[in-house]
Amino acid sequence: MINRKTIFYILLLLPVLAVAQGIHFEKGNFQQAFNKAKKENKILFVDGYADWCAPCKKMAKTVFMEEEVGAYFNEHFVSFKLDIEKGNGPKLKEKYGINGLPGYVFIDANDEVVYRSSRAMPADEFMNEAKLAVASANDPNSLGRLSELYIKNKDDEALISKYLDKLLEVKTEENYSDVLEHFLSVQKSIPDSSKTMVRLLANHYKQIIIGGRADRIIEGNIKTKAWKKYVRKDIREVYQKIPREMIGTTIAYAILKRDTSYLELALEHAKDVGLASNAEQKKRTYTYYYYNTGQGEKYKSLVHDDIVEYVASIDKEHLRNFYIDWLEKRAAGDPDALRLIRPNSVRYSEDIYRMVKDYVAFVNTEEEKKEVLSWMEVAYYIRPESARNTSNYANILYLIGDKSQAIELKEAALKLGEKEKLKRLSTIKTDLDLMKAGETITL
Repeated sequence: MINRKTIFYILLLLPVLAVAQGIHFEKGNFQQAFNKAKKENKILFVDGYADWCAPCKKMAKTVFMEEEVGAYFNEHFVSFKLDIEKGNGPKLKEKYGINGLPGYVFIDANDEVVYRSSRAMPADEFMNEAKLAVASANDPNSLGRLSELYIKNKDDEALISKYLDKLLEVKTEENYSDVLEHFLSVQKSIPDSSKTMVRLLANHYKQIIIGGRADRIIEGNIKTKAWKKYVRKDIREVYQKIPREMIGTTIAYAILKRDTSYLELALEHAKDVGLASNAEQKKRTYTYYYYNTGQGEKYKSLVHDDIVEYVASIDKEHLRNFYIDWLEKRAAGDPDALRLIRPNSVRYSEDIYRMVKDYVAFVNTEEEKKEVLSWMEVAYYIRPESARNTSNYANILYLIGDKSQAIELKEAALKLGEKEKLKRLSTIKTDLDLMKAGETITL
């Protein structure tokens, strides 16, 4: 029988156990959570989600549950889960600009968004985002605050200039060509022929798009006496990079704008700077574009035959036999086998999975599912007794095949991973838990 003293210690431990469970989300409504954050002088963290969002569920069952994440969030934030499709969700989604899912917004006591982020990510990246949110809340000129101000004050030349400086300072990898182009369209204080313009474009050279205002300013001034005087030494090296740099930037901009005219500009420009711009390169560029803009049918039409040809070229029996023999020799301590780190079956199986992982997102019919599974069966066959490969096959089976078999294989992958002492074993375990709960998984 449990005595009173034991009960006392159990009750004493409850708060500690609660913290260890990860982020504490408020149970009331949004306004109550906001009021609590304001009263406690904390930032309100809002996790925007939807019932159908697989990455949202994965974050909730993994990253949000980690002790370190919970400790930091519970100290610095009041947290609230917002279903963007129910109740006041749609209205709050619009008010705070939650677009991608999962969508995270950090709101201060003045009801201003000080930082925002989106997508599922590992715990260390998520913690970094949280720390940036805290920094943004304490800095009136933070990237988060300037981003929000820019949305509301797009004709303020001084504000946009400050925003561009901050984007450069934090070395963001995001495409902000639109911000640069908009600044050049509204600014009145920097002449095109000036040294200031030369340095401005040099600073933001990775954001210059083909045919844009920045490109036209360079084209119209690069050979003038004024610019020849300013484009010297280190600045000259930057301007020499711009013609090639613009190709990648313009492709990224085409995806952002969902406009293939920019792809054509990039391909045409590639010829001018001596890069490959043949039919094969065009195909790769459009494949990348269709995938990243979610145009599944067009994407499949470009890659289907290539996948079929690649899988058909594989000698299954030879690769499988070699792999099994290699495993046995490594177990026996054979020096040659120990020196061989990556047999061909590893490369082929991983290549197939990479192709299938992209392709499966756009599979619709039973015929397509059957064909995709046949590709993955080859990948699985040529590399047996591998935790990663077994886990990969289980993933595809779960999405478009036999879910019961997928769970069995995922359990087998977990056991193999324990035997192999796999570093990312937690990922397999998380996927297995989601599968058993009938939830959607992400690849």
